[in-house]
Amino acid sequence: MRRGLWPGLLLVPLLCLALAGCATTSTEKPPELTVNIPADLLPDRPGASVKRVDADSDGKLEWLVFYRFDQVGGGGPVAAIIYDVAANAGQLPVLYPYKLRTPDQSYLAQQVPDWAMLDIMPEPGGVGRKELVLSTANDLVIFQANGNVVNQPLDDPPLYRCIGFFRSDGGVMLDPESRRVTVTRLAYERSQLVKRDYYAPVADGYFVTGTTTLVSPLESAVGFPGEVPSGILDTPYPEKIVMAFYKTLGNPELKPTILEYLTTRASNEMAAGRLQYGSPYALDQINYAVVKEIGYLATQEDTPSTVVTVDVVFVSKSGARSPLKEISWQLVRQESRWKMDFAQ
Repeated sequence: MRRGLWPGLLLVPLLCLALAGCATTSTEKPPELTVNIPADLLPDRPGASVKRVDADSDGKLEWLVFYRFDQVGGGGPVAAIIYDVAANAGQLPVLYPYKLRTPDQSYLAQQVPDWAMLDIMPEPGGVGRKELVLSTANDLVIFQANGNVVNQPLDDPPLYRCIGFFRSDGGVMLDPESRRVTVTRLAYERSQLVKRDYYAPVADGYFVTGTTTLVSPLESAVGFPGEVPSGILDTPYPEKIVMAFYKTLGNPELKPTILEYLTTRASNEMAAGRLQYGSPYALDQINYAVVKEIGYLATQEDTPSTVVTVDVVFVSKSGARSPLKEISWQLVRQESRWKMDFAQ
């Protein structure tokens, strides 16, 4: 059954069709030959934004329209729709709206997203078809056009299928080369550490086939929002000291050095190659360490010692990966600074 879609349907002869946004140009056509999408089709959606995009890789530009709904003042969540010329069974062609549907009717973003056409899902036989990627710093939504369907004035099943939907206050980023998506979540409130999940597309995009459930992450890691903070040695949070220690492994140029996170006793053990910190590889053979989880006890300003537990995977310079290793560190406070003393 054909769905009744909003915004509505516009019948136009192709020979007379010309669409424009809000801006006028020196080649402006007479009003009777022009359809102004914001004014004519979305009069109750002020601030609608129109982009010209070849969204279905047919070599012709469609009209990608962002509009707001549930508005409060000048704000409100953003949705999107694509207008395209569709065949009409021997009748005049029509300008038809194809909705960009998201899982559970969620909004696209809180602001008009950036758009790009990227090759996320390579086609068999080298067919050149790209996916529509809509993104903000905190949102990423990917749509794939059904390349086996000639545009018709109906949208059931949807012409554009959502194959990836990500949102996080900590940030979302797509690497167009690897097609990996990094989702950053604020996971450890007191120490402001974050958890990053890394996703890659499978047969049905980033969803489990036949669902809108994300596939399992390829990998997850805990870390700092950015680089190791410059004043890390003075942090009141012992778990950040342990995190910085493992982030520094394999990066001898980083400051502070790994020895500065240790007590004098532990530093001497490290220098002698006797300190146990979980790695099966020698220090000079470690490429990097991945902290999977970190746990800690509540501490106060006068707490003299504490325990921080980490789950770590070590990656050698040869590319070998160690099994997951759980390490419990005893930390002590020395001269108002937390220092790692020994691990078990």
